[in-house]
Amino acid sequence: MKLNNKIKSQQKSKKLPTWVKVSIAILVIVIAGTVWAELSGIIILRKTEDMVGSENAISVLWVGNSDVFVGELPGQLKIVAKPHGVEIIYKDISRHSNRGGGISGLKDNAINEMQSGRFDYIVLMDDPWQTRDNTGDFLSDVRLLCEEARAHGTIPVLFNATWAATGNRPDEARLSTTTEAYKQAANENDIILVNAADAWIYAYQIIPEVSLINRFDPRGPHPSKAGGFFTACLFAAILFDLQIKDIPKDNRYKGNDAIDLAKAAWEFVQLSR
Repeated sequence: MKLNNKIKSQQKSKKLPTWVKVSIAILVIVIAGTVWAELSGIIILRKTEDMVGSENAISVLWVGNSDVFVGELPGQLKIVAKPHGVEIIYKDISRHSNRGGGISGLKDNAINEMQSGRFDYIVLMDDPWQTRDNTGDFLSDVRLLCEEARAHGTIPVLFNATWAATGNRPDEARLSTTTEAYKQAANENDIILVNAADAWIYAYQIIPEVSLINRFDPRGPHPSKAGGFFTACLFAAILFDLQIKDIPKDNRYKGNDAIDLAKAAWEFVQLSR
């Protein structure tokens, strides 16, 4: 009897204090919430709008999916263009594809935004699965939004992103299906095409050690900060004829290959003209 009481007493003494249990519970909730946020497509602390600028600022409306914002493309374009005297302000209404991202799901929102008359450019990117499986609808949506853009004095731009990867490298075979659709849409509507898919393939060819894709992303392949920076340099070259030679101190990407990536973006644009 005395031995049983002693064992029970020891078991009670090993029980965690209430404050420790509460702390552990809070930690578990925070971790679970963070994982759920990432897996469900909520990007924590994402900046969707930076529309404060001078009267000479160039305003850009971004309409696409997560390939626009995961690598912080809008913000990185703003940063790399600024030292060249190009001031950019922007609004990003993009969403993850499973939450209605892409021009197919956001065309009504895009039209409403353009009707405000605030934007010089609108960058259009569709859900790649929609583009691949319903090319006719994609072409129709692009035509509609281009007509609406021109009616409001906005320049339409098509953005063909690198949505497919194999072994952390662009998947050329799968990308080719959407690239052809984007080229057709650009030709039919006589608009600017930022062909990032082919540009990324070029970057991997001339810089074999480059890494533009986030590793171990449970949502699928997305641009890393390096990928966002490279694409920003591509936009700067195509839209504003800017060759990025010096990396801004406040640049989001700090890798040693930043200069090489900027050079590759400029070279790709020159070779494509």
